[in-house]
Amino acid sequence: MKISLSTKVALGTFVIAGLGVLLVSLLSYTQISEYFKQNILSSLNFELEDSVHVIKKNLEDVKKDVNLLASNENIESIYRAINNRYHYDAVSNDTLMSLKKKLGITFKSVLEHNDAYFNIRLIGMDGKELVVSLKNPTGKVVVQKENLLQNKANRTYFKELMRLKKGEVYLSNIDLNREHGVLSYPHIPTIRVGLAIYVDDKIFAVLIINSNIYKLFTPIKTKFSSDKNIYLVNEDGYYLYNKDIEKTFGFELGKEYKIYNDFDLSKNSYFQDNIAFVHKKLYYTKDKYMIVALSTSDKFLKEQSSEYKNTLAVYILVATFFITLFTLILVRYLITPISKLNKSAQDIASGKLHASTEFIGIESSDEIGELSKSLQLMLNRLEDSKKSVEREVQARTKELNELNENLENMVQEKTDENIKQLEIMQQQTKMASMGEMIGAIAHQWRQPLNEIGISIQNLKYDYEDGLVDKQFLDNFIEKNKKVIKFMSTTIDDFRNFYRVDKTKEPFDAKEAVNNTLSLQMAQLINNNITVIVDEESFVIDGYKNEFQQVILNIINNAKDALLENKVNNAKIYIEMSDRIISIRDNGGGIPEEILDRIFEPYFTTKEQGKGTGMGLYMSKMIIEENMGAKLIARNVDDGVEFRMDFNEV
Repeated sequence: MKISLSTKVALGTFVIAGLGVLLVSLLSYTQISEYFKQNILSSLNFELEDSVHVIKKNLEDVKKDVNLLASNENIESIYRAINNRYHYDAVSNDTLMSLKKKLGITFKSVLEHNDAYFNIRLIGMDGKELVVSLKNPTGKVVVQKENLLQNKANRTYFKELMRLKKGEVYLSNIDLNREHGVLSYPHIPTIRVGLAIYVDDKIFAVLIINSNIYKLFTPIKTKFSSDKNIYLVNEDGYYLYNKDIEKTFGFELGKEYKIYNDFDLSKNSYFQDNIAFVHKKLYYTKDKYMIVALSTSDKFLKEQSSEYKNTLAVYILVATFFITLFTLILVRYLITPISKLNKSAQDIASGKLHASTEFIGIESSDEIGELSKSLQLMLNRLEDSKKSVEREVQARTKELNELNENLENMVQEKTDENIKQLEIMQQQTKMASMGEMIGAIAHQWRQPLNEIGISIQNLKYDYEDGLVDKQFLDNFIEKNKKVIKFMSTTIDDFRNFYRVDKTKEPFDAKEAVNNTLSLQMAQLINNNITVIVDEESFVIDGYKNEFQQVILNIINNAKDALLENKVNNAKIYIEMSDRIISIRDNGGGIPEEILDRIFEPYFTTKEQGKGTGMGLYMSKMIIEENMGAKLIARNVDDGVEFRMDFNEV
């Protein structure tokens, strides 16, 4: 479809005008967006201040409860009863046991009326619990029995409480609750609030309330809207509260989830990546603080922006339409002479005008007149250029014909060269594969050959000692036949490893491990290495010979490590339970910097000629790719553990 120049100019003007208006609108929109962002940040800061105030008030409420409980008259009665030889308090006319029970019931009542508190303890100055009321895993509040009371003398919070002056209230760091030194499960994020109880100006005991901060802090209990989040963070940057529970208490659970990885705390507030973020330190003691942070999405900003964009779009369309209309009228007036020149140019292109004498120009004193003169000059030069081009075409055609004659030979030579390179690469690949197999076989044969050699060497001494009889020879032959058969099986198994037509068969894992140990036991005993086996029989659907090679590889590596490090009381532990096989030693372990590389092909820490680096690589291939299980290595205690997990099969 042909479009006239006037229409094009009008369309161009429409686009340019629209872009101009759009640019001005965008600048205005940018300023409005900044205003919206600042408004969101201001609102978020207001909510943050309110949240900080509420959390402080929640902590003050706990402090009040601690002070109130510490003033309970039964505590002084307990003090007097403890110091009485008959455990009797003459003032209250009551026994120690009865007084503890009454105080426990008081604690119980407080726990029942406060969902955030999960235990209240009265602990003597020797660290032994005197009275404890707690919520058991079912949520029922009970008074702890006397025989279940613990000694908290070694706990950090107890030591800090014992250093408090009279009337000082203690607030602990926030961590996960522990009972008997073990993390409670489900995990309970805990803050401990307590004080030291003085009687006759001496510390008699400490009173402490353990609270679940997720239930204690109202801003956490009161769910924010889906586009807002609140975060609590400790002084080291670890999350204490996050909607994503996986990120919380990394310092307790060995995870490096910190707020610094998600937000920039160098700014008190900012708007970035469509997220508004504000934070503030909340000092709940003179030297302890937590960070309270809020974030929200740009949902409100998007809503305001959408409305503003719709209004701008209407203004842009109206303004652009009128600009285009006036431009079209003006262009129509100016375009007529250009149309005539266009007609002449078309005639020249189609061959209707063959010489400059046939061209009829336009007489005008403006740019159109100059264009007409230029067009006539161009026509003259075209006539000269046409003759020059014809001569050039003839010369180039001759050169092209000569080039075509040589092109076929050049292509054939390059093709032959590429084929030779491909053959060389294929040969190199084949040799590399053969090298891997030979290295692996050599690695597997070294130990059986050594064992046969030692048996033959010892045969002479056994003969001289008079130990050689028919039974001895039968045992000697049978044992070495097993080793030779194992070596033969190794060749078959490695050949099968590269085949795709293997079939899996069920076999007893315990039997396979014992078969492998039977070949190694004499040498292990000879090197003063004790093997401790804790076996549980289970069936594996896989390749028995390959599995035995893996067991042999790992035991040999353990033996080499024990001998190389000259370990006294050298031991290898084999445990089989719940379809998991664990083989570990006390040989000193593997340096952490190379632990991740031990399963790489050709990687070895042994001296030249003592290892190919293929044993563990082949073992991992067998267990994970051929048998669908999992093989990992890790340092444990004073050695290394190789762990095969067949639960994923």
